[in-house]
Amino acid sequence: MTSRDGRTFGHISGVGVGAIFTSKATLAEAGVHVLRQAGIHGDHELGAFSICLSKGYEDNVDRGNTITYVGSGGQDDDGKQISDQSPDTPANKALFISSTTKRPVRVVRGANDDNAYSPGHGYRYDGLYVVDEAKMVDGKKGFKMCTFTLKRIEEDGQRAIPIRRTLTAGKLAKLRKKTRTG
Repeated sequence: MTSRDGRTFGHISGVGVGAIFTSKATLAEAGVHVLRQAGIHGDHELGAFSICLSKGYEDNVDRGNTITYVGSGGQDDDGKQISDQSPDTPANKALFISSTTKRPVRVVRGANDDNAYSPGHGYRYDGLYVVDEAKMVDGKKGFKMCTFTLKRIEEDGQRAIPIRRTLTAGKLAKLRKKTRTG
């Protein structure tokens, strides 16, 4: 059982933007994102309370202050997209509602080697976003996908989202060359 149910629009009292959590269990206990598997915590009538970005869907695009987030559904047990998503599932419906109400949604990023904005380990609370746009689009695999454009709400004193430096093939080649030439 969690100590907080997370059914709050906005910040969770006592949890600062940038807070790091070692696991989904500690994230849930704090009430920031209480679902240990699903990426969308919401109510199909009230809207979304939080989302968690992780390695879920290849159509997700994270640009730090702007995120294109893919809804839930249509994947098999191995995470392969095998069917269309539905805007009527409770989780997707919650984000569609949030695009109308403009209530703030908490965003959590999980460790992901493919995303420079994700933490190196664990989960990080990155503040409040608003669902600016919600629509159905054809995804990379040709299936209908629920997509949501979220924009970060700028607040006084809020620091920028950290960017994790990544070692690309080009950077690695330069380092090797530098090491050989001394």
